[in-house]
Amino acid sequence: MRGFLVIFFLVPVFHLTAGTVIEASGELPADGRDEHGDTIGGIGSGLVYDAGGDVFYSLSDRGPGDGALPYRPRWVVLKIAQAGDKLDIAIVRSVILRDEQGHDMTGQIPDDQAAAVPRMKDGRTCIDPEALALASDGSLFITDEYGPYLYQFAADGKMIRRLEMPEAFRPRTAEGSVDFSDRAALVSGRNINQGPEGMCLMPDGKTAALIFQSGLIQEGGRESPTTRLIVLDLATGNPTGIFVYPFTPEVPGMEQPVKIKNLSVNDLTVLSDGRFLVLERDQYGRDGSSDPKPARYKAVWVVDTSCATNLRTDQKQAPRAVEKKLLFNLPDLVKDTAGLAAKWESLALVPPVSGGAITLIMAADNDFLTPVIHHAGVRYPFPRVQDSVPSQFFKIHAALPENP
Repeated sequence: MRGFLVIFFLVPVFHLTAGTVIEASGELPADGRDEHGDTIGGIGSGLVYDAGGDVFYSLSDRGPGDGALPYRPRWVVLKIAQAGDKLDIAIVRSVILRDEQGHDMTGQIPDDQAAAVPRMKDGRTCIDPEALALASDGSLFITDEYGPYLYQFAADGKMIRRLEMPEAFRPRTAEGSVDFSDRAALVSGRNINQGPEGMCLMPDGKTAALIFQSGLIQEGGRESPTTRLIVLDLATGNPTGIFVYPFTPEVPGMEQPVKIKNLSVNDLTVLSDGRFLVLERDQYGRDGSSDPKPARYKAVWVVDTSCATNLRTDQKQAPRAVEKKLLFNLPDLVKDTAGLAAKWESLALVPPVSGGAITLIMAADNDFLTPVIHHAGVRYPFPRVQDSVPSQFFKIHAALPENP
């Protein structure tokens, strides 16, 4: 499979904010550090609840400066306790990601073009982690935007294996070579820094669902009105389902729609077989600048794939997209939208969960926005930061729609 049709869908929008409430909120300071002495940041990139330990696994992305600094990506275990309308968030431990040989991985942009996987010329394996899920055996599955790949890591942070995406998702140049860097002129595959941004394990524990941040390059990349939701068999790595996910540029109450190129998908959480929550957002909000545009669109959608065309088995000329219904738009729930971070990127379901309602923790990636970064004993000035942005968390209770 080398490509998909570029298609546009008009999706009905239903405003369901009524019945949705923020129960509590909390944050971690932008200059906080972990037991390694490293600045904690980016941990809203992925989030999952571990009911057995009553803790959350959160995921840094590739680090400060969009891959410019030699940051060691990690997951951070958090304890989140509620006291009234406040969330008390404490760091339990950090686990640094390591490759098959046990060497620390790096978030830097790969520079070894001859390597078969994303690597630096000094041999370090590169990863840009964006979503995670906890398996029943205690291992963690983590997506990587450089590859794009789905990795499995042991509980101590050492890589167990990597699963490749189908050929249509691999970043290729006009010469046909795979290029994992952020500087290549690509003609197909995942868009640069726009890989599998959301991921979850399905109820059977045998498959994983992933969603890409924007459209494939051969479909228009950031300008594409659609992206892809893919289901992988974890035993073989083969896709069992590939579905069209359409962006929705406008929700009720917005004065004007968001341009498609400014929209992205940022997380995916399963409700039941074929039914998901998807986090879709604009790029506005606190971004480290002194006068950012207020957040307008940080929406959670209920998505159903049951009636959508499976492109893995059906190559229709006009495939049917997944169905969407708006659950809530975060800016509608807060009094001060100017205080919201720009990059809301993770959802985690927590008890109680019933057939008609859910409770979730929603977290933002603060992008390491603090004036000084501490990492591996080195102090790095981060001069572009004029506003220190904490890691923000909300606990939200929402009534689910009957359909989709």
